[in-house]
Amino acid sequence: MFSFVVTAQDKRVTIGDFVTQHEGLKENPDGEIVPINDREINKKIRFFIEEKYINVEFTRNIIWDSYETFISPYDRHHSHTFIVQVKVENHKRLKYLEIKYDPNTLKVDSAFEWDEEVAEFEEVVVEEEVAAINS
Repeated sequence: MFSFVVTAQDKRVTIGDFVTQHEGLKENPDGEIVPINDREINKKIRFFIEEKYINVEFTRNIIWDSYETFISPYDRHHSHTFIVQVKVENHKRLKYLEIKYDPNTLKVDSAFEWDEEVAEFEEVVVEEEVAAINS
């Protein structure tokens, strides 16, 4: 699972931030959510891909996929997920890359790295050590 790390410098997500994001979602006549198509977010995603994935020749399509929230007594965060179609060097077929956008920090990130062996972007899962209960 992918999550953003909240530091002391980041502005804490408020309930109002969640409400604002939900109010920004629109439904079509069939009751489906209309995908977000924000030029500024798309620019950030394109720039992020250019900087992080040097093997990507170009970005073709950026499609909004979902909006996720997490609320607990101690933590809150939310993010939009975008699926991006990209052209990878030395591969004929276009590939897909999952990008997260944090509307609180206005930053993009991805937990996916290129795996040349399988010729796909694979999610890199960072396992956290679990402290022993009685230690």
